[in-house]
Amino acid sequence: MKLRIILLGLSLALLALSAQAKHNRIDYAAYAGDPIPEFRFSQLYNWQRTGDRTLVIWTKPSTAYLLTTRNNCDALTGRVTVEIGGVDGIEGRLQAGSGDIIVGQLRCRVIAIQPLDLKRLKADRVAHR
Repeated sequence: MKLRIILLGLSLALLALSAQAKHNRIDYAAYAGDPIPEFRFSQLYNWQRTGDRTLVIWTKPSTAYLLTTRNNCDALTGRVTVEIGGVDGIEGRLQAGSGDIIVGQLRCRVIAIQPLDLKRLKADRVAHR
């Protein structure tokens, strides 16, 4: 009986943590601007998968883009290394429709690029604390 109560309490705690994690998740699409044809960068600062076909790429702490890929890019999980590549061979440039997110041997074609309004995102997060 005590074990059941402990397991029930643990289950409820995990459910509450899961609900809180979903609540704290950022809806990057709400901060995405109009699609742009390309962006230039000198380095890849960070990245985060945000959906089956979307990810956010930071080229600087203050500059980020929401990328949509043609297909589900399942390799974008965990702590994999991501590279950005294009078919035109120009380093430091990603074009929608011809550029790829590269994870090992897998290439995920980018079909849309949207700049993110990180100032508004930050202001909203501060306001909702």
